[in-house]
Amino acid sequence: MWQGGRQDMALRYDFDMVALTPDGLPDQFGDLEATGVATEKVAMFRDPDTVTALKAADTAVRTYFIDSGFALKQFDSGAPAGHFAMRDEDARIAVINRLTANLETHDLANAAWGGFDFDAFMDAMATAEPVEDTLLAPPKKRPVFDQDLATARIASQKKKGRRMMALGGLMLGLILLFYVASQSLM
Repeated sequence: MWQGGRQDMALRYDFDMVALTPDGLPDQFGDLEATGVATEKVAMFRDPDTVTALKAADTAVRTYFIDSGFALKQFDSGAPAGHFAMRDEDARIAVINRLTANLETHDLANAAWGGFDFDAFMDAMATAEPVEDTLLAPPKKRPVFDQDLATARIASQKKKGRRMMALGGLMLGLILLFYVASQSLM
């Protein structure tokens, strides 16, 4: 009842809690210590294949997860497998409570799970251990700096600057021309 179709590789069900900042507000908005306001946190699976499997599941399954506090997106905090950031423990407990409560309100009988194994997910969630934030792996490295792209962007900005200066010079010339013409007509 809880399992979807089999896959060649087992999915990984570790997830992280991610703070969402409402559109139009600065990223610092959700810093409780700085602003006194906390942002909403949603759960996101670390494994992109797990997200893909969940997206392939029936609408009832996806709605169950979304209503329980999951976003159907991937995010990796750098926590080791089977662990989660200690700072997220309260938010995880809230998600677990919603998952439990929503089992009674969502009809998941006969739903296709798209390869998502609910029993394995529950096992992974039950055995996950908190880890100190200082022990988290650093985030993935940014893409390698592309020197050619940067040079092209700088050149484009220089050309834009030259065009703006030429336009400014043209405008100043026209203003002076109109001023002289208006003075000669008086």
